[in-house]
Amino acid sequence: MTTTSRSMEFSFRRWRGPPRVRSLWMDNALAREAGGTPRTFAGEAAYDVCIVGGGFTGLWTAIRLREFDAGIRVAILEADLCGAGASGRNSGGTGHWWSKLPTLLKALGKDGATLLLDKSVSILDDMADFVSRHGIDCELRRGSSTWTATAPAQVGAWDAMLRAAEKIGLDPPYKTLTKEELRAQFGAGPYYAGVVEEGAMRVQPAFLARGLRRVALALGVDIFENSPVTRIASEPSGVRVETEGGRILAQQVVLAANAWMAHLPEFRSSVMVVSSDIIATDPIPDILRERGLESRPGSRNSRMMLNYGGRTPDGRVYLGRGGGTIAYDAHIGPEFDYSEKQSKEIEADFRYLYPELRDIPITRGWGGPIDRSTIGLPWFGRLADDRIHYAIGYAGHGVSATAIAGRAISARILGRKDEWTETAACLWRARQGRFPPEPIRYIGGHFVRAAVLRKELAENAGRTPSAIDRRLAAFAPATVTDLASRAH
Repeated sequence: MTTTSRSMEFSFRRWRGPPRVRSLWMDNALAREAGGTPRTFAGEAAYDVCIVGGGFTGLWTAIRLREFDAGIRVAILEADLCGAGASGRNSGGTGHWWSKLPTLLKALGKDGATLLLDKSVSILDDMADFVSRHGIDCELRRGSSTWTATAPAQVGAWDAMLRAAEKIGLDPPYKTLTKEELRAQFGAGPYYAGVVEEGAMRVQPAFLARGLRRVALALGVDIFENSPVTRIASEPSGVRVETEGGRILAQQVVLAANAWMAHLPEFRSSVMVVSSDIIATDPIPDILRERGLESRPGSRNSRMMLNYGGRTPDGRVYLGRGGGTIAYDAHIGPEFDYSEKQSKEIEADFRYLYPELRDIPITRGWGGPIDRSTIGLPWFGRLADDRIHYAIGYAGHGVSATAIAGRAISARILGRKDEWTETAACLWRARQGRFPPEPIRYIGGHFVRAAVLRKELAENAGRTPSAIDRRLAAFAPATVTDLASRAH
């Protein structure tokens, strides 16, 4: 256990209550549970570790702590229900950081970049093994995933990554697709080029979150839902974590609330909150078979506001897009649960990318906040009071990154040094840059987003974007295709 280096005190923003729109994934997860009243926190208690946030990061950390030390007392305080935040609203795509190779090399050199790549790949097998051992039915499936160009200007988005890998002697897990292979996979859609990887992993994210909750409870973790944290303060005897119903005195605290803690002073300059929004059809397996889309793989394209999507096992088609709603000073309002404006824009993307399904109605839509770091990678660290640990900055393959966080943070709390703590140290060293202060960030973000949208719509139509839109779009925060996108 570590000792405090400097006392701290800070408040969390008032919790506005459960989402007005839950994700389809979360609705399905809750529907298959037996029900029952969630346990809320009240009174006073002492724990070795108190985790703020019951999503993937908090659950993985709690589970790993109890696996390493069956006697450690762990509590989770979740403002809503476990999995109701970003963990249960994403696409379920569970990938690695290969597309970030040029950024990693620039920040860390070959050794650090290679370590992060290796761990971002090996964590997938680690997660799959855990899910199998504990019987978590989360629709985990392994298969191909394609990184595509859906406009001529996006062709070659992966070239910088491939060149960087060749330069340092690494073999990337991608194969270039021919035009015939693209047509066979994607039908009549506007797919101009692509690279494919095998063994990619997808899950139903809310099923996974609720499954992790079940495992954590079985391991003896105390989970309190509908128990938002209001204030945290250092004391000589521990760290006090307060809710409206009581307080916990913990020897170690883990902040695992993602975008909902981006307003704290330690994160405000380096984390920006934007939405990622998803739409979905009803199950249409027969239509997909009739129209030749039954074998269409999951994919993402190379836009700055990238589209991602795929099919569910029951034949729904879903499509998402990042970079939608922009939060002012990290305030997360109801538009982050569902935005009609964002859903309509994504439906236009859907009609463009799925011409065979132009007559199929969209029946569900939802959103969620993303805690976007300056370089598009998370980092795990400690605050001035080094008894307070955190993980923040998830964007792009955050599902697997949370499993890395769980291993790294739990090892650090228990005083262990291993490959996962070294991974966390590399991510910390890669941290760089700052976002502009408010209100410049918010106002400028809207100008940049509008320019990006105009630029990409022009490219979809085969037109040359205006010079001013190209210049403004260059100010957009990095994405998983950051270097290539800026080259066009």
